This record gives sequence, C-alpha cells and structure tokens, in this order.
Amino acid sequence: MKDFSLSDVRLFTKAAQLGGLTPAADVLNVPKASASRQLQRLEATVGHQLLHRGSARFALTDEGREFLVAAQHVLTILDDVMLNLSSADGTVTGRLRIAVPHYYGRELLTSHLPDFMETYPQLDVVVETGRDRVDLFRDETDVAIRRGREGCDELVARHLKSEPLMLCAAPGYLAPHPPLQGLSDLETHAFLTADAEGRKREIQLATVEKTHRVRVDSVCQSDDLELILQLALSGRGIALLPVSLAQPRVDAGLLLPVLPALKLKPQEINLVYLPARRNSPKIKTFVDYMLGVFRAS
Repeated sequence: MKDFSLSDVRLFTKAAQLGGLTPAADVLNVPKASASRQLQRLEATVGHQLLHRGSARFALTDEGREFLVAAQHVLTILDDVMLNLSSADGTVTGRLRIAVPHYYGRELLTSHLPDFMETYPQLDVVVETGRDRVDLFRDETDVAIRRGREGCDELVARHLKSEPLMLCAAPGYLAPHPPLQGLSDLETHAFLTADAEGRKREIQLATVEKTHRVRVDSVCQSDDLELILQLALSGRGIALLPVSLAQPRVDAGLLLPVLPALKLKPQEINLVYLPARRNSPKIKTFVDYMLGVFRAS
C-alpha cells in the first residue's frame, strides 16, 4: 500500500469544502503553483482521478466523493487525538460546530450555551441553525441536535428530552368546517407539519398506542417549526407543533386545540455524533454538559 501525504489529503478535503483548489491553497498557505501538483500526487497515490478537469466549478468524481468521506473521517480523528494530547491539563480548545433545527436551536441552547461558553472560554463555538438532517459523515459538524431517531442508526444518539406535541388551528380556519370528532375527520383538511416528507396527501400521526396513517386534503411540510406556526396562525390548516411553541398562542386565543383527547406520542430530542468521535474532548465536554443540564431540570 502506498503512503499518503497528509498535507495532500488535507488540501483535497479543504478544496472540497471551499469549492476549489485556489481558496483551499489560500487558507492552508500553500503556493497555488504547488496545489495542483499536490492534487495530482494524491490522485496517483489513490489510483483514481478525484476531480473533473476543465469544469467551470469544482466537481468531484464518483471516486473523489467516496475518498472524501474517508479522508474527512481520518483527518477528524487525527485532529481530535492532537487536541486530546495538547489538552492534558484539562483545557478544552478548538472549534465546536453544532447543527440544530431552527426552533430547537433557540429553545434548547439560548438558556444554556452562554454558561457553557463561559465555563470553557478557550473553545470556539459555531452554531448552524436550520440543519436538522446534517450529514455528520460528510460535513464538518461535530454534534447535532435532532428530532426523533430517524437516520441515527450509525450515530451515537443521547436523549435530551421528550417534547409533547399538539394539533391546533386558527379559529378562523376551523369555523367553516364541521367539528372534528376523530382522526378520519382530518381527511377534508389541509395539514401543516415539520415531519419528514412522505406521501403528498398522507400524514402519519404517532399516538402512544400506534402510528396512524391518514389521508388528508393537502400537506405542507417544512423543517422550520416557526414557519409552520405562522401558517397555522394565518389560517392555512391544522398544524402539528410542540406544546412549548403552540400553547402560548392557544392561551391567547389565537389557536385552538384540535382533537385534544388524542394522546400524541412525544417527540424525542437527541444529541447525535459519530461513534469514532466519542472521545473527542470538545464533543465529550459539550455532550456531558448538556446531559447534565437536562437531567437536572
């Protein structure tokens, strides 16, 4: 097996991240003239072309995409080891990238992130909102807050909390319709949900007993819960929302509960990260901190 040049691999991964060899060379302080030679040397070592030549923009080959996943994984592990060795005195350093959905990013982190950053001042924290389904294998994200356990089979998922859900709608939307007595009555309604996209006119409602499939008139799906809330307030349909987000509007009379006797299954909120990075000082520190906060609450 041929030996890889770590600098060549790092240049390639940075180029994939930034979209070109030139910006990667600038960031890594590599002369532009040698950046192309480094890529050619890496391709010779791998035995495959990793980048399409002559394209107007940076475009990876199929082999390049496959190699990128492995390269990022290896570099991340090496960087974590170096940080671990350099943090023998207990100081946590580096950059921690956290990906969170819009609403839960604010709802879960606003109260706790300032204290965490004050406790670990040498750790740079970057929060990326609106990324509920970030690919931890391909992106540089360290840890993600995720709704549910879908897509978590290859990840470590640590339970933070269970979020109660409710069905609700604006009084003006419900007024022209007959009263709703059961799930089958939803069939003539528009539905607003942040659940993963499914069939165009079918929703899944998970109760504590089972998951129900219901045909509805239309479905509007978004990963932004606050957009779903605004659509519900404007009378666009029946929304499935966290109680913490909907209840203040119910109390104000802006929304009405729909089928309140229905016992909906709470939504799991998890912290997820790669198994290979469970010993990363920055990830372990953040995960332990957040678990401690929610266990104490």
